[in-house]
Amino acid sequence: MLGLWIVFASSVVAAQPQTTAAVATTPAAVQTVAAASDVRLERSASAIDEGKFADAFALVGEAIKEGNLSETDADWASYLKARALAGLGKSDEAQATAKERFATNANGYTWASLIAIFVTINRHEQAAAAILDLEEEDFIWVNRLRPAVIESVVASLDGKAAMRDSLIVRLVEGRYSGPASQRVPDTLRLRYINLLLRQRRLEDAARQTTAVEAPAILSILLTDKSFEPLWEHTALRALSAPGALLARVERGVQARLEQSALSSSDWLDVMRSLRIIGKADEAVRLGLHALTQARLEKRPAGAALRLEMARAYAEQGQSWAARRTARELLREEPSLPAATRIEVAQVLDDAGDDAGALVLLGTLQGAARTSAVLMLTACAAHDLGRYSERDAAIAALEAQAGTAPTDLFDALVCTGQTAKAAVVLGQMLKRPELRTAAILRAQLYADPANPSADLNHMRYRMTALVASAAVQDAIKPYARSIALPFTIANARPN
Repeated sequence: MLGLWIVFASSVVAAQPQTTAAVATTPAAVQTVAAASDVRLERSASAIDEGKFADAFALVGEAIKEGNLSETDADWASYLKARALAGLGKSDEAQATAKERFATNANGYTWASLIAIFVTINRHEQAAAAILDLEEEDFIWVNRLRPAVIESVVASLDGKAAMRDSLIVRLVEGRYSGPASQRVPDTLRLRYINLLLRQRRLEDAARQTTAVEAPAILSILLTDKSFEPLWEHTALRALSAPGALLARVERGVQARLEQSALSSSDWLDVMRSLRIIGKADEAVRLGLHALTQARLEKRPAGAALRLEMARAYAEQGQSWAARRTARELLREEPSLPAATRIEVAQVLDDAGDDAGALVLLGTLQGAARTSAVLMLTACAAHDLGRYSERDAAIAALEAQAGTAPTDLFDALVCTGQTAKAAVVLGQMLKRPELRTAAILRAQLYADPANPSADLNHMRYRMTALVASAAVQDAIKPYARSIALPFTIANARPN
């Protein structure tokens, strides 16, 4: 199962714009004197974010051709050119461009740009080799890479155990923390714990567990049988004490908030963690602070932050505020990508506006009508009593069961078809690439003292489903199901 649970758990991390998904920032000098940067570079970066790679290539080409760029702008321009070439399908040219710039001006940014291009064109082994080949004095360069990029590289090596394990050890023991954080990411640390267990280093593995703070990773650590040797160890048994798990998550939240600077991903992670442990009111407060900061810095807050605000409002019981936030986002940014519009529809559905969700989902046709759209359509239509529409969506999902079983499962649960859902969950458990998604969905994220947190009563449906003999028998070879003090939001990333 190595790597499979990590991919699922990592999906709670907010998506980053394409131009900065791999490289932490533009060069420092560009960042501090942004007004001096060539405007064509800014426009090229925006074009890449929008998938307009030909436009991006033309813009950056003009800037490079004039030859008036500063050294730091030239570094950035090289990355943008390589990224545009990669988007145009010219992988070899993209790699050559990044390599040439690194050879001309070797520094942390150009090295990270090279790794970014390796990842973009799916040459992960070369990226891994470049990280492993770093001299000790230059290893700090790796912190320019975002955790999601590091995870992509590590996950791609699951068929090459020796290189993968060497990379995990180098990153963890080298204290890789990413561009904004001060600690090893929990997804990477969980891989390291798994490696230590395979080496039968139980005490070392147990010590590593004391640093894990993310709710999804804690859930995996406590339920996936890959970590069963640790379950009776004092370090993990201590987490069974009342309030211990929540205290661990809150410790991580506080550590994030004490950082000198928080990125947009940090804000989202903190808000999501608070929401998952049932502190939606605090998530709202932090979200409002982040929005205020964005306005003061005259930068857009971004759809992801506003969506997280809406989710927190919904879980706080302020459905009207969730609906208002979602509708404002649609009105102010009418050209939102399909994936974001689906997330908005999810918020509307969670906030009780099933009709609004269906109207929005109806605008997504053709290639945009994905399994996620069908799942939400089934759930919203069911709540409105539009059963023919619900049944049509579920029939379409059943036809895609081989490729989209998680969406089919969620649709069956939200429409009350628990017997069918149990069958689908059992099938997911048998597929290694889906097992972690199934294990996390089969946990009882329950707080009996606060049953109102799940507006659609998904908790009750899931509790009954997980308690069934069919699900217990299916999950037993791979995991255990226990009551965790989190909400179902942890099992269904949104």
